[in-house]
Amino acid sequence: MGSASGLVIGVSLVFYLVAFGLSLGAMAKRSKGDLTEVDGDAGTLQCQYTSDIATGLAAGAFVFLLVAQTFVMIVTRCFCCGSGYKPGAARTCAFIVFIFSWVSFIVASAALLAGATQNKIQTKGLFSSTGPDITCKQVQKSLFAAAAAFTFITTILTEVSYVLITMSQTGEPWQSYHSGPSVNMAAYT
Repeated sequence: MGSASGLVIGVSLVFYLVAFGLSLGAMAKRSKGDLTEVDGDAGTLQCQYTSDIATGLAAGAFVFLLVAQTFVMIVTRCFCCGSGYKPGAARTCAFIVFIFSWVSFIVASAALLAGATQNKIQTKGLFSSTGPDITCKQVQKSLFAAAAAFTFITTILTEVSYVLITMSQTGEPWQSYHSGPSVNMAAYT
């Protein structure tokens, strides 16, 4: 594989940044519900929601996140199917960062999908204003914020993982110069 490709890093970074931006957009545009009085019926309330654009933004962020993660895994051959990896610090660090990148990817995906489905759920029906405290269901802002944060963490970990995997395929820089002992004393015996 050689060294880390700038094209692979650039393409995957664009997909990750789009996913990050869409998750921030979903956080800003999540549905909010307000209790309003029903026309012509005093004392009866209903939940009036803003637009449902956050569901589409969260779903789009998930798709871009999935495409970016899949792209990097195909290029690196998922760390388990690639050519031989040279022993050393790069391989060990690559494996550790690889595991953490997948954990953060799963958390980001779960948060995006949960936010998208919860944003779609809206309180329906009419309520009496004399009843108990009435609230309109809405997604917590922190759910989309967590999705954006873990998308950003996934971006960093996956890019570092890619660079470390390519380093472990070429070996450490000092391993390419010497294949055996570095001192040759045969001429002096």
